[in-house]
Amino acid sequence: MTAIVLPNPLPGDEVAWVRRHLGHLCLEPTDAVEASPRWRGTQTAADAALAGLDIGGYARRRNQVWPPSARGATGLSPWIRHGLLHLTRVWEAVDGAASEEDVSKFRDELAWQEYARHVRARLGDAMSEPLRALPGTSGEGATGWDRTMVCVDASLTELEREGWMVNQTRMWLASQWTVRQGAPWRDGEDHFFRHLLDGSRAANRLGWQWTVGSGTGRPYGF
Repeated sequence: MTAIVLPNPLPGDEVAWVRRHLGHLCLEPTDAVEASPRWRGTQTAADAALAGLDIGGYARRRNQVWPPSARGATGLSPWIRHGLLHLTRVWEAVDGAASEEDVSKFRDELAWQEYARHVRARLGDAMSEPLRALPGTSGEGATGWDRTMVCVDASLTELEREGWMVNQTRMWLASQWTVRQGAPWRDGEDHFFRHLLDGSRAANRLGWQWTVGSGTGRPYGF
């Protein structure tokens, strides 16, 4: 029997490995393949991020957008999404940390992740259809994001360069795409999914439905 040797990248060779083996699957030409300047997908990196977790002021600053140095978002979501940090472990990591308000708000976000997974498990592909209401836009002739708006361009640049955004800018972009511009929400959600390191059809899709109003009947106005 012939042994099958899987192509495994060596440390430091990850970008070249992706260009060589997966470049044809990327949206851009293979010479545009780049690693996120912020996240590394190893268990060591995930453990270090959790060990350094500080949620002091999280309730007040979790949606802070600018300047980045003032943000309270933890940035743990990529490792949570790919199973390197389990929700239970992260939940327990903040026992006795910071204020009760910060702990409660942080755990609310973990609970949202778990809730989204249950919705996805229950509905499957039906989650791509409006859950409660139709967005109040036709989508015809819509252009999506207007990058002449500085806040939109800065958010998209961060998404495409780093593969991540804070929750507030995700809501901005989703609302701009569908609520203001009238573009079909699933196209915008697909764009997020292609770029987000923490992209999941559960949390990402449910977040879009909540923002554009198809999940609640009340769109978020950006």
